[in-house]
Amino acid sequence: MGYGHIGSQLSVLAEAFGMRVLFYDVINIMPLGSARQVESLPALLADSDFVTLHVPELPETINMIGKGQLAQMKKGSYLLNNARGKVIDVPALIYALESKHLAGAAIDVFPSEPGANGAQFDDQLNSWATRLRALPNVILTPHIGGSTEEAQQMIGAEVSQSLLRYLGYGSTLGAVNFPEVDLRAIPAEQRNQIRVCHVHRNQPGVLKQVNDALSPYNVEKQFSDSKGEVAYLMADIAEVSFAELPNLKERISSTDANILTRFLA
Repeated sequence: MGYGHIGSQLSVLAEAFGMRVLFYDVINIMPLGSARQVESLPALLADSDFVTLHVPELPETINMIGKGQLAQMKKGSYLLNNARGKVIDVPALIYALESKHLAGAAIDVFPSEPGANGAQFDDQLNSWATRLRALPNVILTPHIGGSTEEAQQMIGAEVSQSLLRYLGYGSTLGAVNFPEVDLRAIPAEQRNQIRVCHVHRNQPGVLKQVNDALSPYNVEKQFSDSKGEVAYLMADIAEVSFAELPNLKERISSTDANILTRFLA
């Protein structure tokens, strides 16, 4: 239900698992693979063994899966909600599960989300939480996956590696609010090369000034990108003596757009 970016990707995965895919959307969409669009939500519910939700939270989607829609689903079918917590009338879903009309459900989002690890997912947060947690045929997962302990560990390791790559190689690959620039590390056998990392204001004429400064040398590789008002240039130059580096750095740093210039050997 909902055939946007996420729904269509799931459609491809489901077909790879050998499933027959039906989808319902408020607009006509060209399907991927062998998926078929149905004309109404009741038609989708009545003919599906697994129903997944991929819709935004809008006035018309709040509680769009309620008692009536759950009754239209096939007996023994499953419901998965990865959209928004208010799309499903959760007490009605609990009744459908307790009455064995549905075989199971998986829920990744809730009307009120837990704020942290611990015992906060209780009846004070959502009045039906105890009943939902007691069901043996329900999978509950945290919508804010990045806030789990495991994710925080992985994020810490990834951020540390990103900082090391920037400090050691100048790479900003994966940056969100900074230009993404990356060059492979200078091979160990080419220690006569110097990497220029030049962060500057994104304005006309900067590359000409920098390339004028680099013109006496052989530029092995060069890559630049910009994001908003900031731009970033990386260049590997060969056959540079260490005695020349202070003067070269001064020429690049003294340009009117300079923010930061680093040399890496």
